[in-house]
This record gives sequence, C-alpha cells and structure tokens, in this order.
Amino acid sequence: LHLLSRRQRQMCIRDSDYSVLGHMDLIKRYDDKDGYDAFNEHKEIITRILKYIIEDGKGIELNTSSVRYGLDDLMPSRDIFQLYYDLGGRIITIGSDSHEKVHLGAHIETMKKDLKKIGFKEFCTFKQMKPIFHKL
Repeated sequence: LHLLSRRQRQMCIRDSDYSVLGHMDLIKRYDDKDGYDAFNEHKEIITRILKYIIEDGKGIELNTSSVRYGLDDLMPSRDIFQLYYDLGGRIITIGSDSHEKVHLGAHIETMKKDLKKIGFKEFCTFKQMKPIFHKL
C-alpha cells in the first residue's frame, strides 16, 4: 500500500490483526524525485492513522532498505517518525527488507542512531504478537 491508498489502509488496519504497520510511504522509493511533498500533502490522514495505531497498542516498522535504494530519508520518513513519537508512539520494529541473504540485518545499527536522534529509546521485537522492548 502506498500514499495514494491511505484511506483504504486506514480502513484495513481497523479490521486487521497486526503488530506493526510497514511500508507507510513506500511510494517514495519509486516516485520521490519531482518535489512532491507527500508528508505535508497527506499529514491529516497520516496523523489519523498514527493515532489509531497508537490507541490500538500497535507500532510501525523502520525499513532499512532506504539505504540500499539510495534514498536520503528513512522509510517511513523522519517526518512520520517524528510525528509518531510526538503523538506518543513508542512501538518500533526495524526490518532490513531482506530478499537476499546479503541484505539480512543491513544498516540496522545505523538506523538505531537515527531513531535515537528523534527521541526513541527502545525498539521492539514480538513474541506471540506482544511487543518486547530492547534498548536502542
């Protein structure tokens, strides 16, 4: 799912059994070259989605593949992570989007530093859909 389907995503997460929402702004991996400010254009619905995730006791995933794809921002963006943090969100997972062995665990330590700069102190793994917090 991508930015153009945020309304559908908001409806889907209400009726889903999930732990974290991933790929929140995947579209920028493929279409972030024209100066379109996706975060500010969709901030209202992003805020509603993040509030719902937080109220539901769920989290979001930091995808380290942004480094592999040469993006100059996190995935989701630093703006989304900052908003999530400011709204009280604390459940974060870190995934390397590994489709090949060489990518397994790539850039996780670097991304932990980025999360700390935003204000996060912990990241999560899950056991039986319950978050387990670990120090960054």
